[in-house]
Amino acid sequence: MFVVSDTVEETLAEVGRRIASLRLSMNLSQQELALRSGVSKRSLERLEQGVGNLQLKAFLSICSALRLTPGLEALLPPVELTPQQLFNRQRIRKRARKRNGAQVTTIWGSDE
Repeated sequence: MFVVSDTVEETLAEVGRRIASLRLSMNLSQQELALRSGVSKRSLERLEQGVGNLQLKAFLSICSALRLTPGLEALLPPVELTPQQLFNRQRIRKRARKRNGAQVTTIWGSDE
């Protein structure tokens, strides 16, 4: 079971440990996984160490090389409406109308 930690750093460290564990269970070296995923070996090393700022594309490439992409669907809820349907549901804002009463004119510096 994966428990999200209180800090992003702890979560990254846990993700890195799990990536390393999966890589080793598949009997892959870091170099082999880097070649399969198209990610540099140094980026993979930093991911496994839980440091750095890996791009989402690179992370997904590594997950694909480790055959983890079917499990990623749990991260994304199903799409119920298309972007066009969402746009059509939005209310179009209108500019406020002027009132038919007397206009109040204020002159800066006056006490009235």
